[in-house]
Amino acid sequence: MQFRPLKRFGQCFLDDESVAEQIAETIELDGKNVLEIGAGTGILTAFLAARAKKVTALEVDARLIPELRQSVLEFDNVEIVRADALYSEFSGYDAVFGNLPYNISTPLLLKIIESNSPFAVLMVQKEFAQRLVAKPDSREYSRLSVLAQNNASVSIISFVPASCFSPSPRVDSAIVLLEKKRASQVNKLDAALINSLFQHKNQTVRNALMHSAGNFGFGKEEIKKAVAKLSLSERRACSLAVEELTLLSDEWKRAIKATTKKKTVFNPTLIRYLPL
Repeated sequence: MQFRPLKRFGQCFLDDESVAEQIAETIELDGKNVLEIGAGTGILTAFLAARAKKVTALEVDARLIPELRQSVLEFDNVEIVRADALYSEFSGYDAVFGNLPYNISTPLLLKIIESNSPFAVLMVQKEFAQRLVAKPDSREYSRLSVLAQNNASVSIISFVPASCFSPSPRVDSAIVLLEKKRASQVNKLDAALINSLFQHKNQTVRNALMHSAGNFGFGKEEIKKAVAKLSLSERRACSLAVEELTLLSDEWKRAIKATTKKKTVFNPTLIRYLPL
């Protein structure tokens, strides 16, 4: 059965069974409970069901549910849930699988990283995959690279041509494996600092932070004093590895604390709670 793809869901249906089988075989699934994001018509779901203990298949498009049920009719270990993955729970599974819609790949990746599921095998846009594994000083290195690599070991399993999808997207895709790191292995990064640095990633740390002073709620003079205490202030932001950004985050926290005064904000609504 053919379905007209809905633009709001970013739908491109994988129709190459060999690719679906490769995705399902990326990690050992024996005895595992897995989550599939965007099950579609069930081409991957069936391969997962044949290998895993249980598959929870999420699909937001009600039109696809009947064919999805038909695809896994022979299996009794598949639970089909009509739900939007953006508002679904990703924790409690041994692995997460999914052909991520290109328009919401980043928020879905963030949910996966924040969950306690130790593995994820994802189909994503090729450029997105290259950003996930990018190294410092490369054109693709970005805030996304830092976020992904700080929380997981990321590897590209293979590239998948656009011809494997219906309708064919304008770009190729890639199968990506994420193996989540233990909490003790995840570095503590200052989110505001990282965001500010990568807004101006080709500038030095000094210039990037000065140009992003408004992000921190302090004046430029205060930021200038804090920057002067940073050991990596003359390095370009895009040249810093995760470990160096961790060092910078620690230094930045101390520098801001030492060079700024706590500001008291008057809140008139609190007056009624003060003793007379």
